[in-house]
Amino acid sequence: MAKEVKPMDISTEPVLLRLAEEILTSGDPRVLRRRDEDLVMVTPVRPTRLRRSKRTSSKADYEAFLSSAGSWSDVDTDKLVADIYESRRRSTRPPVEL
Repeated sequence: MAKEVKPMDISTEPVLLRLAEEILTSGDPRVLRRRDEDLVMVTPVRPTRLRRSKRTSSKADYEAFLSSAGSWSDVDTDKLVADIYESRRRSTRPPVEL
């Protein structure tokens, strides 16, 4: 089981903050050394690739969302659940020959 990582606030440490921003910008992990000894590896937490901006919903999107409310009301849920379990029991893979 992995240990929980304890956060450390470096906002008041300008040298560490500059180093962290450089690593985050480059996206490349760095090994911090003391003479010939590797001490720690610092890696960026979040991916450095740019994410697409979130698309804003139009009025048509909102109306389509509202019109979908209750669209499953006529579904027999007990039969749906039984069908799902039956399809999971049925194997569609060919038998393995060793």
